[in-house]
Amino acid sequence: MKAKETIKVIALAALVAFFGTAALAAGGFASTPSAAKKALKASVGKPISRGWVFIEGKYVPPPYKVMRLGTVIRINEHQVTGEIIPWEEFVKTQDASKIKRTQTGGGAAESEAAAEPEPEPEPESEPDLLSSDDDDWESSLDDLFGDDSAPKKSSSGKSQKSGYKPRPKKPTVTVTYSLEGEFEPNAKSQALLAKLNDYRTKIDAGLRSGGCYFFSPRYSPVAVDAGATRLMVQKLPDIMKAADSKQSLYQAARSAGLMYITPKLAVELYKNKVDYITIQQRSRDKKDSSWAK
Repeated sequence: MKAKETIKVIALAALVAFFGTAALAAGGFASTPSAAKKALKASVGKPISRGWVFIEGKYVPPPYKVMRLGTVIRINEHQVTGEIIPWEEFVKTQDASKIKRTQTGGGAAESEAAAEPEPEPEPESEPDLLSSDDDDWESSLDDLFGDDSAPKKSSSGKSQKSGYKPRPKKPTVTVTYSLEGEFEPNAKSQALLAKLNDYRTKIDAGLRSGGCYFFSPRYSPVAVDAGATRLMVQKLPDIMKAADSKQSLYQAARSAGLMYITPKLAVELYKNKVDYITIQQRSRDKKDSSWAK
């Protein structure tokens, strides 16, 4: 590579790092309640030099430190999930006399009363290796990539003409639970906390093995095992570099065998296509511990 080209690449990579960090700070994940941070505290793993992390299509270089803070997961300074188990489910494990139940909407007046704890829900399904978001396939590629100017169709298949007024939706009833007094750990809350910590540990282990994770508020986490990650970092930089549209990136990724690249993920990767530079540089680094056996 010529000297001028090398300087251009280094400067471009520096700009990507600066603006990419600012973009990630404004992510769309719902934050963990302050009460959850106080009651559940944090669980932090040791730094990881292996693995690959993408947040909303933005490549984040190692080292990584996977943390559970309250009810969410963070990697380094970036929040990468919403609440894995809602804080309200921990509130419901407390003595009924300490639980405040508030109902709003539905035309009913706001009411407050002690609530009986409800059955424990299961946490969000943990990301399976080579998983993808099923919701991506419920909508066609035309919906994601098509022309927004085309007339929309109703569920009956008829085009909606100007002046069309949809039927008003029924009022939504919202019930929220809050804690009055101090949170007191018990067997039920400890069982929920163990599930949160197991979720953090699984992500930590996946990265330590050399795998890859894609995080976004638009879809469930996508996990790629170490073997498939090796193929990805060989193919993805060239795919991102050559892509002239989100459609072409998606089609090229699928043709290359990267079947976990969904339409939503392709859109995010295309927005961050300049990251191919840093991905390519790291994949060529023979000293990178991600390639250690």
